[in-house]
Amino acid sequence: MLESTAPIPLVEDPLGASNTSAKALFAPSRRIETTRTSKAYGLLVEQPVSLVGLSQQARAQVVVSALLNDAGQPVILSRVGDTVWDLSPFVDTSNVRKSQKCLNWARIPAPYREACQNVVYAYWKLGREGWQAPGVTSLKNTLGHLAVFCRYLQLAGLERLADVQPLHVNNYVHRQKSGKCAASTLTNKFLAIEVLHIFRKEHKDGLQFHPWPDSSATHMAGDTGPQGDDARKGSLTPLIPAEVAQPLFIHAEGILGRAGVLLDERDAGARSAFADPEITAIRNACAYLIGVLTGVRNSEMSSIEVGAGRTEHKGGYTFHWLTAFESKTGKGLVDYLMPSMCHSILAVMERWSKPYRERLDEQIRDMEQQATHSAEDLLWLASARVNRRRLFLGNRNSGLVPVSNAGWNVIFKQFALDAGTTWELASHQLRRLYAYTFVKHKLGTLLFLKEQFKHSSINMGQLYAANPRQDASLYDDILDELYRQKAEVISAWLDKDEPLAGGAGKRLKELRAHDFPGRRELIMETSKRVLMRSTGHAWCLAQDGGCGGSGIYEKRACADCGNGVIDSVFAPIWLEGYRHHKELLKDAEDMGPGFTKRVKSDLEREAEVLRDLGLDPDAADLEQEGPANGQEDSA
Repeated sequence: MLESTAPIPLVEDPLGASNTSAKALFAPSRRIETTRTSKAYGLLVEQPVSLVGLSQQARAQVVVSALLNDAGQPVILSRVGDTVWDLSPFVDTSNVRKSQKCLNWARIPAPYREACQNVVYAYWKLGREGWQAPGVTSLKNTLGHLAVFCRYLQLAGLERLADVQPLHVNNYVHRQKSGKCAASTLTNKFLAIEVLHIFRKEHKDGLQFHPWPDSSATHMAGDTGPQGDDARKGSLTPLIPAEVAQPLFIHAEGILGRAGVLLDERDAGARSAFADPEITAIRNACAYLIGVLTGVRNSEMSSIEVGAGRTEHKGGYTFHWLTAFESKTGKGLVDYLMPSMCHSILAVMERWSKPYRERLDEQIRDMEQQATHSAEDLLWLASARVNRRRLFLGNRNSGLVPVSNAGWNVIFKQFALDAGTTWELASHQLRRLYAYTFVKHKLGTLLFLKEQFKHSSINMGQLYAANPRQDASLYDDILDELYRQKAEVISAWLDKDEPLAGGAGKRLKELRAHDFPGRRELIMETSKRVLMRSTGHAWCLAQDGGCGGSGIYEKRACADCGNGVIDSVFAPIWLEGYRHHKELLKDAEDMGPGFTKRVKSDLEREAEVLRDLGLDPDAADLEQEGPANGQEDSA
């Protein structure tokens, strides 16, 4: 995928003889079912938004979560007095484990528990002014950070939150910053303390003073200004390098190619549908391929259902779409652009998941026939009804459910080992690799965009126009990656030791002779404003029509063009051209004086470019020299 310029091939008949659902892949996508339970809104809306002033008995009976049974009657799931608050009815994301839907108050030491409960309850019901209302994940993280803070207070010998003094907070901040937490994690830790102060009136033992009256949680965490920029850069999702991405893709594609045979054996009874590692490997390989070919998150991966793929013909072009449910930013149903290969992957997954879906249908029928249902039964039933059409399912103690976020990370780590690499593969890296690959080929080093989107000059606006239900956050990630890569190239140009050729390259060498205040800001701002693309042998900075693309075919034109920059990345291309013309010069005389003149002219221009790049074109030690800066040949 990363190295070949050939079209990505379709897997030859991956389904084997049992392929009967191909037509379904090209049908319009159905609406994905996302409501996991029917919350008892009538009962929940009657509950107070604050626990202040309630007696201990009344407080303990306040309903935290409830749902409706099939008869429309409310069933209480959790009350304030419970040690564990089950918030499952408020979670729509498919790949969340049961433990991640609950608030376990046993984590808070008993002396501080009631105050923290009151604060978190009010935070949930009222929200923080000017902030988005907290979801279950936010509440769970807040509880976890409060647990760490309260355990620190307990070790300090404090009996209640009201006894906390500024010195305790300062010491806690110092201790947390002395660890290895990222700035973003520290910010969340300190925001939890701010919540204690904001909702201090929710309990008589509330935090009585602002923890940092002249500052903020983000500033205390070092997540603002240049220091924050450096911290965010350091915590960036690692990029899977090409030498790792290649064997991973080959390994996944190999499994996909064998899927038809393996599933035939399974359907013939020779393999277990639920416990055979080779059968399970099909799901894992398909998940990896879907991730790197579309950029979906693992939560969206787990929401993919039967019939999620479709094809659309618009404006003379063919688009292939994958429908999933996006919950991270609350967009809901989104369509991801995908290459045609993904239709084969989805077809394999429909066949692979069939035994899971059939067993779920049986379990649902058995549960529905029971005379009565507990709250746990109703939760399971609601979840199973949603999952009965899902593709990426797993067999856990809690039943047949979509693979969880933590589960995917364990799976992908083993997947990388099986592919013969030692890379610590995690699910979120697939999205970064997609964004990087998108940008890399948009800059012109390969023809990925042409194969992926069937249009070599397609841009963001055209993508949105093709389908307004696209995931905007994915294109934000792509733009961030674009700015980052362009900034790296521009930063190298401004390095006084970097040799440059081309018309624009010579002007850049004059420019970098001057010192600029705020070099980093200059580079980032330039990367956003300068239009850059690769011709395969030079960078083109033309901000208008330029040469109209003729420089792609006439290499020497870029050497003379005022919009062209040639850096060491392209040195192997020019070196090979020089060698080629030296060989051609031997035969040029037989083809006439005009041909000889042109070959000599090209040879001189290539030699000049190589000398500008600090290379001797005739040096013998260049024979074995590969691409500069560790990058592959972009020709």
